[in-house]
Amino acid sequence: MIFEQFRDAAHRYRDQSAIIDEDQRITYGQLLEHVAGMRGWLRNVLNPVAGDVIAASLSNVWQFAACFFAVSELGCVFMPCNPQWRAGELRWFAGRLKFRGVLTEPQFRAEWDRLGDLIAPHSLLTVDHAAIRCEPGDTLDPRAFPGRSEDEPALYLPTSGSMGMPRLVPRSHRNLTAGARNVAHTLGIGPGRRLLAGVPFYHANGFHNCMLMPLISGATLILMRQFNAAACASLIHRERVDAVIGSPFLYGILADGVADASLLSTVQHCFSAGARMPAAVASRWRDRFHIRVRQWYGMSETSVVSIDCSGQEPPSGPGTFVGKPIRGVEVKCLHPEGGDLGPGAKGELAVRSEAVMSGYAGEPELNEHIFHSGFFKTGDLGHIDAAGNIYLEGRLRRVINVAGVKVDPVEIERAVESLSSVAECHVDAVPNGRESEVIRARIVVKPDLQITRRDVIEQCRQRLAEFKLPRIIEFVEALPTTIAGKRPTEWKTDEP
Repeated sequence: MIFEQFRDAAHRYRDQSAIIDEDQRITYGQLLEHVAGMRGWLRNVLNPVAGDVIAASLSNVWQFAACFFAVSELGCVFMPCNPQWRAGELRWFAGRLKFRGVLTEPQFRAEWDRLGDLIAPHSLLTVDHAAIRCEPGDTLDPRAFPGRSEDEPALYLPTSGSMGMPRLVPRSHRNLTAGARNVAHTLGIGPGRRLLAGVPFYHANGFHNCMLMPLISGATLILMRQFNAAACASLIHRERVDAVIGSPFLYGILADGVADASLLSTVQHCFSAGARMPAAVASRWRDRFHIRVRQWYGMSETSVVSIDCSGQEPPSGPGTFVGKPIRGVEVKCLHPEGGDLGPGAKGELAVRSEAVMSGYAGEPELNEHIFHSGFFKTGDLGHIDAAGNIYLEGRLRRVINVAGVKVDPVEIERAVESLSSVAECHVDAVPNGRESEVIRARIVVKPDLQITRRDVIEQCRQRLAEFKLPRIIEFVEALPTTIAGKRPTEWKTDEP
């Protein structure tokens, strides 16, 4: 079980630093005590049973880790939620999963309070920044939840779905253990390593690789609650960070915003995921800090698939180079009809490992189609060369990448089309010049009716998280179509 992996590490490295969170330095032994205190608190207040789902809207604070391991030890399933979600988004998950309880910080509670019919007041728990102490004799009877299996879910991760509805990715204890151990082995993460968490923990990359992987490997995790370039560089220097796990957005901000490059002199390894690393950002980073940012590839359903571990510049070729499969992971490229493709041929990438999920929660029909001979079909297009290098070349369906977070455009279209004056809407993305994309909505207004940009924004803001709002809004007479009469998945644009 995943908690046992953490407990073993905590006993082995009891006096070593586990988490540094601003002025709080928490050893593995202390974190284990905090987990026990959190576990006792949840048991007393919620009285959960095995399999219950407990949600969490938390920022990157040490309590996030304590909450997850406590929930796991209770035999429950942890569901991290983006603190930016609105009540309408939270309502969908709460209705689907019937949360036993919700753990949140005071600043994120308001949206949860709007779900009064789905979340009982006593189940909405505020996690403050004080330690929750372990009471004497507060131990968990290992017989409390008999028959627990490593293949039962320990975590639900939300991911962008299709037709405007999210999907739930169950991550079993076995999935989490295999994913963390495969990455730690590949990167040599263990005692003495000091990692900066540059991705939110509610994000798959942040949860798997910034939070879980270091803490079951004996490394020290450095937290960054609020990001700006100067503060981040000072933190890296002060805490002697030797590895950074981030996104192209983070590296772009640091490359442009750090005045003194020597502040990053302790950093030996930089890894990026969530989006393609633009060549311009990689070049600026290398020139300023003399370190190469290495790309890795993974997704909520698979954990990390491949990592660029070479000491050389990435080989040239079509697509984005994302390294070779890490230990324990198999990757192949599929023909549309399901057959394996040879080296260099473009097709859908498929992955098999113990870290891959068994299927989306509550979607049996879909699950019959997303696996091929035990390999999960990722929906990513790419090719594998003769040396085993993986290159990404796009997606099979529409998806928008907002600073590493995947957004389903259909969800935004539905929000806009709920306005009575809107006849039709199509959402896509355009580059924003900062290694990300800007959401664009093209809207057809019903005859004799009027609508303003402010109307659209306010309607979306009521239903969607801030990062999903369209930044470019165009009112058009008709939506463009392809020769086949279908809407294009991407439109060329001259806008910045």
